[in-house]
Amino acid sequence: MATSPFEPWPLNEQTAKILGLPLVALTPYAQLWANSTEWLWFEPMEHVAIWQGPDAQHGFYADSLDEALECIERRAVG
Repeated sequence: MATSPFEPWPLNEQTAKILGLPLVALTPYAQLWANSTEWLWFEPMEHVAIWQGPDAQHGFYADSLDEALECIERRAVG
């Protein structure tokens, strides 16, 4: 993740509403990483991620945050 353009963002009720995430996305383990144009929500207990890219939202399975970020960087989602 050292070269990732994404940074951790706070995942709270206000952020979820702004991004259009349902409140069930606010789990104790979920993480939100973002930059100025894209964001990634990752739930490690469920091994699932949602990426909001330039064209649409894409949900996919990932075993780790690193794997999810790699998939985005390779554009291997959607």
